[in-house]
Amino acid sequence: MVNNTKTSKICIVPSFVGDCQEIKELAEVSGAVNSEVQQAYESHNTATSSGLDSDSGWGQRYKLGPCFNSPSVEEDNKPVAARLSKYYPSEKSKILVQNHSSLVSWHSWCKNSSPIVGWHMPDESYCNWVKKLEKRLGQKWRDLRIYETIMLSTRLISFDGPLMSALMCFWDKSCNAFLLPEGLMGITMEDVVAITSCSPVGIELSTLGTDLPDAKNTYQGIGVSSYGSFVTRSMALRDKEQEEMAFYLYWICKFLVCNRSVMVLKGFQCVAETIFQAKSPIALAPFLLGLAYNCLGNILRSDFSEHVSGPLWLVVLWAQAYFKPIAARSIAAQPPCPRQQHFNSIYSYGDYIVFSQVQCEKTFEECFIYLTDSRRKRQGEEWNPFLNREFGSDWFRTFTLHQKHTGDEKDAWKAVLVAQDLPAYFSPPSFFLEPYSPNQFARQLGHLQSVPVPFYQTINQPWHSRNTVAPNVLKHAEKDYFTRKSAMSHVHQIHWFPSSDHAFNSWWLWCWENVASYLSEARKHFVLKFGNGPRKTRKKRRARPQKLHRVPKRREKMVSAILESSQVVGKVGMEEEEEESLPSSSDDLPSNTEGQGKQVEDEEESSSSKEDEEDGDLPLTKLRHQKPSADENDRTLEEHPSSEDLVNPEHHQDEVGESDTTPQQNHGESVNVEQQRKKLKQYMDMSIESIFETNQLKNMERTVDTIYHHSGDALETPILGDLKKQLTGLKDRIPSLLSSINSAEAERESLCKQNPDLPTKLSQVKLALQADESKLSELTSEEARLEVEIRKLIEKKESVLSQKASAAESAERRKQKMEELKDIEAIIKKAEYSCFQKRNEMSKVNATINVTLMDAKRVLFK
Repeated sequence: MVNNTKTSKICIVPSFVGDCQEIKELAEVSGAVNSEVQQAYESHNTATSSGLDSDSGWGQRYKLGPCFNSPSVEEDNKPVAARLSKYYPSEKSKILVQNHSSLVSWHSWCKNSSPIVGWHMPDESYCNWVKKLEKRLGQKWRDLRIYETIMLSTRLISFDGPLMSALMCFWDKSCNAFLLPEGLMGITMEDVVAITSCSPVGIELSTLGTDLPDAKNTYQGIGVSSYGSFVTRSMALRDKEQEEMAFYLYWICKFLVCNRSVMVLKGFQCVAETIFQAKSPIALAPFLLGLAYNCLGNILRSDFSEHVSGPLWLVVLWAQAYFKPIAARSIAAQPPCPRQQHFNSIYSYGDYIVFSQVQCEKTFEECFIYLTDSRRKRQGEEWNPFLNREFGSDWFRTFTLHQKHTGDEKDAWKAVLVAQDLPAYFSPPSFFLEPYSPNQFARQLGHLQSVPVPFYQTINQPWHSRNTVAPNVLKHAEKDYFTRKSAMSHVHQIHWFPSSDHAFNSWWLWCWENVASYLSEARKHFVLKFGNGPRKTRKKRRARPQKLHRVPKRREKMVSAILESSQVVGKVGMEEEEEESLPSSSDDLPSNTEGQGKQVEDEEESSSSKEDEEDGDLPLTKLRHQKPSADENDRTLEEHPSSEDLVNPEHHQDEVGESDTTPQQNHGESVNVEQQRKKLKQYMDMSIESIFETNQLKNMERTVDTIYHHSGDALETPILGDLKKQLTGLKDRIPSLLSSINSAEAERESLCKQNPDLPTKLSQVKLALQADESKLSELTSEEARLEVEIRKLIEKKESVLSQKASAAESAERRKQKMEELKDIEAIIKKAEYSCFQKRNEMSKVNATINVTLMDAKRVLFK
């Protein structure tokens, strides 16, 4: 197998390796349909509507290939499904449900109204700019098929945290699909076209750039990078062409790419110039879909970091359209009157979804349960919510597989039905390729779903990797796509009836069982450990347990305090209570007394939003093993007493005896949770050995039980129960661990006696290793310097070649002009010679006239 850990590697055009080669061999051996032609149909003779001509294709249903033959999977070659499942869906790229143990920042991501820094939030100045340009450029935008997409960029799209965080648990970044009980589902090219009303075919958008002959049409205002100042400066431009170019550049960076740098990038100037000069439709749908696929993959690769680029808003609109039963709480059955915005019309399905959103209240757990419900079945139009074509541009409303197609419509449907590598541009000129495999989503496109053959022809090798590719690879991918597209001779007119055959049902049942085995543990991990996720509703005051569960800073302090060993709960002197009241704040664990409850809750309510922004949300498994900071380690002995001075066992027993009463008795003033919390903190630096030697483990258990009984309504019961179990296990394991440590120490001492010169040798080896590392660092620096020089030389070479080509073109033009001048000179000489001849003739005529006049005079004088 090929190691795909280095994603920065520049990919060249590869041959089939690893999983792709094995999938190809499996497809050939097991008799896959259309394995050579990447996209075609297989007739599945199933009669449908009567009275229709079967020769037209309307009376048949079709499988969307390439797919495995049903008999090969069901009867003749049963191991095919099991063998295919090793590579597809890929075991090397497990979904989040199967690999949730290392997840850290999911909780903070899913409860944020803006999950990524580039989330598009249109402001009033941008809407006014669009309204201004629409009067002059509206018809051009319609001709380019980007008018509806530009109008959609003026809408305020709300992020659906519960639904999106639940969906991301099932995203497979290798095949770009959601793995759900009903099968593979994903964003198709038709979905992008429906949501934005943009075109799937036309002029390709690329950041590679082209040589523009007209320098006047090149935008000159790149100096302004921030969005706000860019809009202000661009709207003030007197040159209308420059203003139009600036608008396209801003629209691409902020709405289409949603780049994480939150500024206008010069690398997308080529794309803006392409749109500016275009006279026919722009192929915007493949551009958007590639960015969306890469965005979802990067969210998982970066552990839900907010510094991810991509049109995540497109995925949100798609999810709300396809999962109506759970999204019905946020999307009305009938669209209400459009909200007061700058444009009061519904131009696309994206507008419809935005205008139909209402306030809702749903949790992550509700969405997770809905998505994993195996009883949920999709029927008919549920596989495609955009089937009726109620919204969108005029050309989109006729863009269906039910009717006869014109040449342009056939070409557009080929773009929807043909597998390809979609380029994803985020940091030009570098880009990635994302595989688009529509045969995985045959039912969403109205076809019969069979076991799909994975898109092993992708440039990404192995196919679950995403490496930065070079420009020549993009050309190779485009050539591959056009080859498969031309091999598809015609597009059938189908009867829209999505279903699946027995082969797919059997195969997917086996695949889903592998995922379902993780659901219970994953749900417990997500819901109980991280909380129930956000509720998409208006802000309101929550009860204190929910506030503790939500605010990461207070929960971290609570867990670390309980984990530390403690003294027993007892009465505290007035002097110590006054000392503790000074450093207390809204971040501390709230007391359970009646007098302070409301005040603490109000303080928590006012500071919760600020603390959510400042603190990351670490899982409990991380917090339990969190080491003290350097500042904590440097504290004085007075702040951290030794283990011998901390606990008096007799006094401890007395205190336990006094406080071991019923919970109602302990809710009085004799229990001060704040006081106990501070005392518990004194055990932060105690080692396991000292805890065991001073017999304080039992005290820790008693303390947890006491806090549990006295303050159970102020703390999280699941966390305390988990901690009690861990303390019990720790008590049982400590003797064996100490025995192991002692035996290891004895073995180490014997080895040191047998090898007295070992420390010297280790020191020598360490010095040699440091020397090698230093040399390696120098070589690495030298390599980086050489790479920079090589890059500069390459740029200089390209510049020289460009100047040379320009000079050659200029010389050729001058040569042509000289030839033209020579021709003109020859013509002039001919004209001069002709004039000379005419003058001679005129002279002769004048001489003849003079002779005649002289003769006439003589006659007259005679």
